[in-house]
Order: sequence, then structure tokens, then C-alpha cells
Amino acid sequence: MAHSEHTATAPDGTSLHVDVWRPEGPPKFVVVVAHGGAEHAGRYAQVAGEWVEQGALVFGPDHRGLGRSGGPRGHVARFEDYALDLRQVMLEQAARGPASERPESIPWFLFGHSMGGLISLVYLIEHQHDVKLRGAIISSPLLGLTMKVNPLKLAVGKLAARLAPRLALPSGIPADAVSRDADVVKRYVADPLRVDVVTAGWFGAMNAAIARVEQEASRIELPSLWYVGTGDRICDHGATQRVFRSLPKAAARDQTLREFAGYYHELHNEPPDLRAPVVAMIREWIAAHL
Repeated sequence: MAHSEHTATAPDGTSLHVDVWRPEGPPKFVVVVAHGGAEHAGRYAQVAGEWVEQGALVFGPDHRGLGRSGGPRGHVARFEDYALDLRQVMLEQAARGPASERPESIPWFLFGHSMGGLISLVYLIEHQHDVKLRGAIISSPLLGLTMKVNPLKLAVGKLAARLAPRLALPSGIPADAVSRDADVVKRYVADPLRVDVVTAGWFGAMNAAIARVEQEASRIELPSLWYVGTGDRICDHGATQRVFRSLPKAAARDQTLREFAGYYHELHNEPPDLRAPVVAMIREWIAAHL
């Protein structure tokens, strides 16, 4: 597997760091990764390697304000800006490679985890026909919080979202809620690229994006695999279940929700014996949609 990095430019000029993982031969399909909050695309090297073994070209940006991308740390004005960034990175990647790697030539899939799952859903509502996609994989999407937010902090956050949108607040993500794999948690805590703050404006944008997905998810026509862990202590798996149940034509559109009893937030980073069926599920779903 070959790994490379480059910088893309968002529509508003923000620099976006992009990681790319490439197979030895010509790719059979492409996976676009939208990572979660506080993290960066580089944390997906392991799952990218597993897709590369399947024959995939995998790439994904660090979202603005996170990782090695530009922008105020932990800030976005609207989740639609994340979606526009993702669209731009896709278009630039398609233009960078040969015609044989473009979405008109081989299947492209979108994979979004946590905050990246919410970004992916907003992207599909806004831009699902802009870049030809074969399907989407939505992992533990941020459609509600399991974590209890202090009422005072919640009130301050809502007020600051209007008066001081770039006020930085601790994200409050407990590291041991990410995975039950101690090594994963240790690396997560020590990661120098992790951003452990979000702004008040980001908090307001998150709530607006969740509300939009709740109202407009029925517009998503793309085949999709959604999955959650019922032991998730960060994102509310029940909120995902409710939104998915609201899809009016899920079966006809080849949209599926899978639940994994007791699994933590990052199902792809659980201990090896637990992550194996998750990896197998994704591989089989992609294989069935090539």
C-alpha cells in the first residue's frame, strides 16, 4: 500500500490536508473518508489498508479546523461548509488521477464516521448527484449525544453561538468511550493532531445540521449501510435508529441499518475479535455493490 499526502483548496480558500492510500495495481473502486470530530483522516490508515487489500483507492481530507487543515480550531459556521469541502476534495481527486479512476469509470463510495457521518448525510442531502457515488457507509453518525451536557454549559453555548461563535469550549469527549481497545485509547490520547475543543458556533452548526437531517433525510436516494453500537457513550444510537426509521423507502432504495450490541463508538477500532465482524460486513456490502 502506498500512502501520499497533498493539499486541496476549499471553495473559500481554506487549505485542506488530504491523505491518499493506493493499491499496487489499478484500483477497482474508491472510498472517500469523512472522519469524525476531534480527529483526522490519518487515524483511518488501518481501515484504509483493509479496503486497499480489496483493491480500493482510499482518500479523505482533514476537515477544516481539524488535523492539518486550515481554519480556526474546532470551528465551522455551517455543516454545509464541511459538505462543500468534501465535494471539492472529491472533484480535485477525480481531476488529479487518470480517467480510469474517475467516478464515471469505477464505483466510488462515501464512508462517514461520527461527525463525518453527519457531514456525509448533509452532503447527500445537498450534493448526492454532484459526484457519481455507488453507495454510502454511515458509521455511528452524530445525530444526537449520549453524553450528558451540563445545563449551564448548554445555555452558555447557545448564547455564545450567537454572540461569540468562535469561543472555544472543551469538546468533553471521554477518551475511554472511543473504544474498548486500550492501545487505541492510548494512541488517541497521545495523538498530537487531536483537537479537543469545539467552538460555540460549531455547537450551533451541529444542532442545525442534525435538525436538517431529521427533516430531509428522506431525500437521500443512494444505497447506504448505516451501523451503530448500542454501547456508544458518545453518539446516541437511538437517534440514529429514529432517523433511519423515518426513511420512507429504505428497502426499495437499498438502505440498511445494522446494530452491534454493546459496541463502543468506533466500531472499526474495537478489539480485534469484535471489529472482525464489522470489517467483514463492510467488505461484503462493498463487494455486493461493485
